[in-house]
Amino acid sequence: MAESLFDEMRLHMSAPFPRSVEKGIDYGEVDAVMIGADIYGWATRAGSLSAFERSQLREAADQLQRSIDSFPLDARHYYGRLVRIARLALLE
Repeated sequence: MAESLFDEMRLHMSAPFPRSVEKGIDYGEVDAVMIGADIYGWATRAGSLSAFERSQLREAADQLQRSIDSFPLDARHYYGRLVRIARLALLE
């Protein structure tokens, strides 16, 4: 596991999208593609998010955390990293 938001984001961008995940499909409470785009987009602006954006990021992370078990087993690490990115961005 990476130690900083920057490191987690770098690792995320170098990881391929899991082949076992069907794009455009909801897994649990989240859309498999949009949740990653949303969390990563907010994380790029960590430290300058409005209170509303921070609440959206927090909710997205919570929804993804609750949905992790809905993803194929081999994709859970990929989405777990997105949860870590969100949590680290909220600390900024």
